[in-house]
Amino acid sequence: MNETPDNFGQIYLNSNIRFLRKSFGWSQEELGARIGLNRGNIASYENGTAEPKICNLLKMAALFRVSLIDLTQKDLSQSADGHLPGSPSPAELEALQNALHRANELQSVMEGLRICCHFKMKNIEDASLNDLQVIAVHFEELFNTAQSLMQEHKNLLSSLNSRP
Repeated sequence: MNETPDNFGQIYLNSNIRFLRKSFGWSQEELGARIGLNRGNIASYENGTAEPKICNLLKMAALFRVSLIDLTQKDLSQSADGHLPGSPSPAELEALQNALHRANELQSVMEGLRICCHFKMKNIEDASLNDLQVIAVHFEELFNTAQSLMQEHKNLLSSLNSRP
């Protein structure tokens, strides 16, 4: 005979909505605005005096990055690993921090290469001035592009590192 867990059929929807909303740092009004409802609707859901329509449940699950099953039937405030669903694990956070550190190191290397190139360009005597100017322009374009890409990379890593 199959045994069922003690909490089989227990619904955690109201407490999960409150827990996730607070974890994301949103007021009831802010959550309502994000899914097209008012503060009163959210308060009713959190108090357990009303149940959301399926379309609103789907919106909340997507917004909180959880499944419908988890939103309704798991006590998300008691997650085993201590982090929110959809948020990076401690190992992922460490990897993101390492990637951000590496991006900063690479940016320093690129700046060093730029300084070295400028130094060498000042000391070259046998190349024509026109050739050197063309090389310098191309190098600056490459450097500026690499800097822009590096900054975008760092912004992405920072935003992933700081998400709830």
